[in-house]
Amino acid sequence: MKSQDIFKKLRFYGFMVMCILMISAKCTKTTIEPTPPKTPLEQLPAATQTGANTFGCLVDGEVYIPKGNFSYKAIDLPSYFAGNGNLGVSVRNVKDFEKWIYIFIKNGVYSKGIYTDIAYHSSNSNYPGLEIVDKTGSITTVDKYYIDSTLNHFIEITKLDLENKIVSGLFEFTVVNEEKTDTIKVTNGRFDLNNLFVQ
Repeated sequence: MKSQDIFKKLRFYGFMVMCILMISAKCTKTTIEPTPPKTPLEQLPAATQTGANTFGCLVDGEVYIPKGNFSYKAIDLPSYFAGNGNLGVSVRNVKDFEKWIYIFIKNGVYSKGIYTDIAYHSSNSNYPGLEIVDKTGSITTVDKYYIDSTLNHFIEITKLDLENKIVSGLFEFTVVNEEKTDTIKVTNGRFDLNNLFVQ
C-alpha cells in the first residue's frame, strides 16, 4: 500500500472521529440548576457598621426595606440629642406596604448596648412605633401601632460614632393598635445609617 493511500485513510478516519466527537458534544445536555429563591432573611441588607445607609426588617415575616417616592424620602435623617441621649430613626416604604416605622430610644444612649426603654412618650401622647397609611379610599387613613412593652422588645446599638455621624443597630419588637385588637411583629431588624443629625 502506498504511503499516499495510508495518509488518505488516516485523514479520513481522523475526520470521522472529529465528526463523531462534535455530534456527541452537541447531543450532551447541560442541566442548569435553577437558583433557589432567597429566604426573607437573606433578602435583608447585611447588619453592618460602616454607615452604608441601610435599613431592613421582617414585618410579620415579610421583607421590609424602605422605599420612598417624589414626596417622601425612604429614610429620614436620623437624629440624636446629645444632652439626654435620645435617638430617633424614621423610615417608610410607600411603594409596597405604606408602612412607616419609627424607632425611638427615649434617654441614655451614650454608647453601644441593648436598650428596652423604646416606647417613646411625650406629655400628651405615645409616639407610634409603626403607622399604616391607607390611601386607597377618598380619605387617607392612618392606623397607629404602639410598642407592646409586655412582649420582647429591644434596640441594640452596635455603633454610635458621633464624629463620623454613624449609628448602627439591631431591633425587634411587637406593636399593637390603639384598640388593642391587632398586633404586628417586627423581627430581624437592622440599620446602618450615616448623616446622623447631632443636636
